[in-house]
Parts: sequence; C-alpha cells; structure tokens
Amino acid sequence: MPPSSSKNRRYHQQWQPNLPDECWESVFNHLNPHDLESISLVSSHFLSLSNRIRTHLTISRHTLPHLPALLRRFTSLTSIKLTNYTGDINALLSRIASFDLPSLHSLDISYQRPFPSHGLRRFSKKFPTLKSLYCSHTTPDLVLIAECFPNLEEIDLNHTFVPSDADLQVKALASGLKKLRKVNLLGTYILRDSSFFTLCQNCVFLEELFVHETCSLSNIGIANAIRERPQLRSLAVSSLTYELIDALVSLKGLICLHFSYSHISDGALCAIAEGGLPLRELSLRGCDGYQYGGISCLLRKCNSLQHLDLQGTEFLNDECVIELSLLLGNLNVVKLSRNVKLTDLSLFAIVRNCPLITEIRMDSTGVEKQKVEEDCLVVSSHLKFLYLSQNKWLDDESVTMLASVCPNLEMMDLSHCRRVTMGAIEVLRRCRKIQCMNLAHLGYDPSQSKFRVNFKVPTLFMLNLSGFSISNEELCLISKSCYNLKELDLDYCEKISTNGVKQVVKNCKQLRMISLLSCKKVSPDIATWMVLSRPSLREITIPRYSRHSVDQIDLCLRHGCFVSWNSKESN
Repeated sequence: MPPSSSKNRRYHQQWQPNLPDECWESVFNHLNPHDLESISLVSSHFLSLSNRIRTHLTISRHTLPHLPALLRRFTSLTSIKLTNYTGDINALLSRIASFDLPSLHSLDISYQRPFPSHGLRRFSKKFPTLKSLYCSHTTPDLVLIAECFPNLEEIDLNHTFVPSDADLQVKALASGLKKLRKVNLLGTYILRDSSFFTLCQNCVFLEELFVHETCSLSNIGIANAIRERPQLRSLAVSSLTYELIDALVSLKGLICLHFSYSHISDGALCAIAEGGLPLRELSLRGCDGYQYGGISCLLRKCNSLQHLDLQGTEFLNDECVIELSLLLGNLNVVKLSRNVKLTDLSLFAIVRNCPLITEIRMDSTGVEKQKVEEDCLVVSSHLKFLYLSQNKWLDDESVTMLASVCPNLEMMDLSHCRRVTMGAIEVLRRCRKIQCMNLAHLGYDPSQSKFRVNFKVPTLFMLNLSGFSISNEELCLISKSCYNLKELDLDYCEKISTNGVKQVVKNCKQLRMISLLSCKKVSPDIATWMVLSRPSLREITIPRYSRHSVDQIDLCLRHGCFVSWNSKESN
C-alpha cells in the first residue's frame, strides 16, 4: 500500500496516541541514538521530536560534508566535540558560529594544536554564554578564554602547557571566570602556589577540583588554597601529607576523594576517617604505603560510600575483601582489577554482602583459583556490569555459576579468558537482559565443541568476537539468534569468509557497525555491497588489504556510512 494513501494515514492517526510532546520526549530520552533514528522514520511528528532529543555531536573530517544539514536539523544541540577533526579548526569554529544553536553550552577542542584563538573569538561572539570548555592536551591561551567566555562553569586543562607567562595567565583566568564550578588541572605544569591560591580565592562557586600529578604545586600550597573553598565536593590530589589532611577534614561537604598512584600511610587514612567526611566516592588506585588497617579504619566511617576503587593494591587478598565487603552495604561500584591475590571468594563475597552493587571490575585477578560452594551463593538482582577480562584461571563452571546468580546482567567482559568457551553461551541463555558481550580472544577450541547459540537473544546489541576461532556456520547461527545486533567486531576472525559476513548483514536488520580487520577470506569489495544491502550501517572497518576506489568510498558516505581500513573511528 502506498505510504501516501488515506487508509495508511488514518491507520497512523489511530495508532499514535494523542499525547503532549513533553510526554513523547520523556519516553524518547530513554532511547539510545540508534533507536532514535528508527523512531524518526515513523512520522514527521516523531522526526521533529527526535531531532530535538539529539543533544551531542562529534565532528570529524568524515562528517564535515554533512555539517550544514546536521546543524540545521539538530537545533537543540548542547555539546559539540571536535577532538577528531584534523582540518582547519579555526575555519570550522567560524562555520559553526554561523548557525543558530540556542542551547549549545559545551565545546571540546582537546588535542587541537595550534590553539585555535581566531576561531574561538568568532565562536564566542555567537555563543558567549558557553558553560563548559574542554581543551586538554593543547597550549591554551587562558587570557583569551577568560575574555571570550566569562560565563564558563567548567574548564578542562589536563595535560596542557602554557609558556613562560603561565602564572599571569592563570591569574587572569581566575579573575575573569568567577563562575567556575569545576576545574581539571590533571598533569598540568602551569601552576604555582600563588596562582593556584588566586584561582581558589576568586572562584567562589568552585565545587570540583582536580590537581592530581600537578608537580609544580606544593602540598602546603594546595592546603592553603582549598581552605579558601570549604564548599568543595570533589577533590583529586597526588599525595597526602599532614598539612593537606588538616585542610581536607575541614571540607565538611566533600563527597569524592581521589588519591590515585600516591604514597599514603595508614595514619593518614585514619586521620581522614576521624574527620567524618560524608564520602560517597573513594579512589586509591595504584596507591602504596598503606595496609588493611588503614583502609578498614576509613571504610568503617564511610557508611554512605557508593563507589570504591582499589585497583592495583598489593596487599589486598580474599580475607581483606570479605571483611571490607561487610562494611559496604551501600556500595554501587567497586573496582578491584590487577589484584592477583583475589579469587572467586572475593567476587562472590561482594555479590553476597553488597546488595546494591551494580558494577564489579575484577580484570587481571585470580578469579577461579578457589571455588565457592553453591550453598554460599546469593542471587544479585542489581548487578548489571561485570568485567572479568584477562583472568587466566576463569573457566566455564564459574562463568555459568555467575550467570545463575546475576540474572540481570547487561554487560559482561570475558575477553582474553583462555579457559572460557561454553560458559559464555550460558550467559547469553540465562541473562535475559544482556546487551553487551566482549568475547574477544577466548580460548575457544572448535575441535572440542561447536559454539552454537541456538536460542533467541533479542536484547543483545553489541558483540565482540575479535580473535575468535569461529566458523561461518556458527556466525550465521549467532546472527539469526542475536538478530538485533547493532555492533559486531570480527577482527582477526580468519575463518570468516564473504558468505558469513553476508549472512550477518541479511539477518541483523539494525546493524550499524561491523569490523572485519584482518579477515583474509572476506572479499575486498564487500563494503559497497553491505552499505547497499543494509541501509542502517554507519561504520565499516574492512580488511587492510582491501582497496576501495574514491568513488566507492564516496558512495558509502552518501549513504551515511564511513569505511576505513584501520582502527575504528567515531563519526
């Protein structure tokens, strides 16, 4: 039936409830960008609503030809990212400034060298109320930034370099940007104690401050400066001296504290504990100098802690984690990667003792070295994200057990777990909400058994099978069972041929990204066929030996799909 027929129009009018736009927007806000594209095809009304929902845009040289159409279509953009752009950044900023984007308040120009001073001046005339500016890994002109964007509330200067007048530039920044709430100076060598003090003194709304790895600042200088901002809620520093501790415990509203890769003593942690800070997030990633007594003393006082990062902690073992887990009833996220002494006992203790846990990271640990009895297991209904990559002892039995006690998993990373094969299938079978699976470089041996996913997995939209010794037959079965796949990584799958890829394109009608790096049996001209056969495709990485003509690549771009021969690149 032709779309323009009156019968078809009446059907759509009857089907579409007469709801206010605000209600539809509330629903659409819960959809990912891929689903929004499908929604936009339903009706002109939904197209208009979905255009308003799109708030972020990343611009690279591949999207540049479509930039005018994109900026005219998505007039509700709030942020623009230019980190991938390799052309004339000044001209691009001037071009963006010619469009009407009334909601734009964030700009990311990180890694852009030389610093685009001319373009920013033009940009600021159109968007003087910009609130967030990200310019990490650049050589920024802080005086210009202060002049052009006096309403900034957030600035990211991590790993930046400013010439010899750095002290004067920082003071100019502090004098001109008095509305700042968040400043990231991670790894920045542009500060002296005096200019940092001026920054904290002048920016009366400052709440988040990151000065980790800022070697030009002294601990006494940091301590004196943060006393000027007692309302700080988040702080990241490199070391913990007693001068700094005295200043820290005076920040009675501090909820986030980061000491990554620092030397910290038990006494320092206990002193913080005595301060009674209402911490919700604590990171001691890679820190040394402290032992179980110090961290347990602190955690006993942090009853509201929701996020804990203890990655790379040398002394941490199962006994420590089991005891600490009893203190963390409100924990949502825990990161324990690179702790080789931790086994299944730690993993299942967290699942059992932290009922609100949603994310666990235990990459490169000793998971599976010690089995857990089944009568000690407790079902975790909140756990959604589980990262267990590079666990050389992890096997199918433990993975199957995890699938049983974590039925609501949405993401699982089992990459480089050489003893896992069929356990991954059990995760797909038992976890009915699974959306993302990373199975790269599993220890699958096709001579032992077949990797057969012969049941429906409608929720899965991202699957990484890179380095997987999978056949065309097994891939075809996966594509039929996981028919809603949007992203599929087949890099270094040397058994996959053109026929296998064609079956994927045929069965996965929402496919947007596929990577075929080093798939030697795949035809060099497969990309053009895929784009014409599956209009949903937006990114294809083809084998390195493939050589498409300029006309073929342009044809793909005109259909909205970017084709590359190397690493994946965002559009």
